[in-house]
Amino acid sequence: MENLDIRELLLKEFENDPIYRMAILNGFQDSLFTDGILSMHKEMTYSTVETGRIIERSDSTIRNHFRSDLIDYIQPEKFGKFYRLNYKSVFRLHMIFVLMEKAAKTTVDLLAELGMQPAVSMGGNLKRVQRSESRELQEWNETNDYNDRLTTLEKNIGLQGLMLNILKYEKDLSDLERRIESKEASIEQIKSEAYMRYLEQKQSQLLTTSLRKTIQKPSFFGLFKKAEEVDIDQIAKELETNLKQKMEHEVEGKIKSHTEEIKKLEEEKVKLSSLLQEEKTAFSNFQLETNNDTKRLLNAEK
Repeated sequence: MENLDIRELLLKEFENDPIYRMAILNGFQDSLFTDGILSMHKEMTYSTVETGRIIERSDSTIRNHFRSDLIDYIQPEKFGKFYRLNYKSVFRLHMIFVLMEKAAKTTVDLLAELGMQPAVSMGGNLKRVQRSESRELQEWNETNDYNDRLTTLEKNIGLQGLMLNILKYEKDLSDLERRIESKEASIEQIKSEAYMRYLEQKQSQLLTTSLRKTIQKPSFFGLFKKAEEVDIDQIAKELETNLKQKMEHEVEGKIKSHTEEIKKLEEEKVKLSSLLQEEKTAFSNFQLETNNDTKRLLNAEK
């Protein structure tokens, strides 16, 4: 009954939502109402970790969207360094992931559908690029000559180009982080499985060796039998040394390719981060230059 209630509540809440309509038009209705989504309660809020369990995504991947323009649409509540999401915020985040993964939609595509202007994170603050297709551009057409308008247009195109580059680099970095996380998880899985095999083999071999050494042997005269003394601690140490070496050699061989791949991804991440910083610096300088030009024009009109 609770599942039915939350489904009906979401349908009512998102009936006119642009992102919901986009998902429906792309045929993803069955992907929207998963068991995790239907398990939510309308009176509860969820941490990013709990949200990750509901929509089957990692905490770091979820937080990446909180550093993008889509945070204004997702609307999580922030408490210091932590976020809480109600059922509507979780569903918005889930729809974003569905459209990005199944329909290859980008942040820019979703912002355009929402009628929102992309922004760039500068110094922890979101700065939105104002479009020049309003009254301001009409005034330029009326009061400035062709060369001035052309210069302004070129600056706007350059600014938008920088913005798109920044968004692309941020998306690429997010993809790299997901790939690195996946490789690291694979390494941990390999180590865990190898350690379990090591424990099983150690226990089994210790028992077998102990039993073998405690079998009674005939005495010199063949009349009596005596038990051979067994040093359990020494046997355990020998087995542990041999099995650990075997485990480490096995793990090293299996994780080698993953480790090399992580190294390459980390190097690529450093390069992308450097390029992203260059674009952000250029964007900031470009905005500063544009603002100074605007001030000079306003002063000239006075």
